[in-house]
Amino acid sequence: TIYNPYFIADEEFEKKSETKKVILFFGRFDEKVKNFSLLLEAFSQSEVFFEGYKLHLMGEGNDLNFIKQKIKSLNLEHYVEIFPFKNNPYPKVREARFTILTSNYEGFPMSIVESLALGTPVLAVDCNSGPKEIIQNEYNGLLVENHNVKELSKAIRRFAEDDNLYDFCKENAPKSVEHLTLNTIANQWKNLLNNLK
Repeated sequence: TIYNPYFIADEEFEKKSETKKVILFFGRFDEKVKNFSLLLEAFSQSEVFFEGYKLHLMGEGNDLNFIKQKIKSLNLEHYVEIFPFKNNPYPKVREARFTILTSNYEGFPMSIVESLALGTPVLAVDCNSGPKEIIQNEYNGLLVENHNVKELSKAIRRFAEDDNLYDFCKENAPKSVEHLTLNTIANQWKNLLNNLK
């Protein structure tokens, strides 16, 4: 298997951001794929917003109104903020305490890779497929059983409250995806094509 590479310009790595009490989702607003119901219900149950945490949703898609209604039904209007899609999401990624993915299914989620490359740990569900190929549980992020609101809410609290675990994952995040840089993947393709000659 040769994975898709990530490319983040060098100047992005040189920028520094102060980590905020923000949990970030960035991607398409597609309930069928991304399962915002699970994300919002787990965030609600975690009650980390009582400790100053906010959930930021950044993207675009057909299910924006569904998401807004779900936020309202859970009384989370003061704790969840929605931001439009940005061509460069990296400043928001860098300032987040962690990013989160609750998909029903994925291919190879580049949002996880980009987040880790920028030093932001990831909390993801173990869906088919992708997250478990990138996230090493309690090393560069947390991986939890899918469709399990209780376990996901516990994991949200862990990353919000356990500074030792969080700092360990944050330190390991960039090096955990070094094998997915554009140069590394390009060399893998070059070697493969040369061996076919």
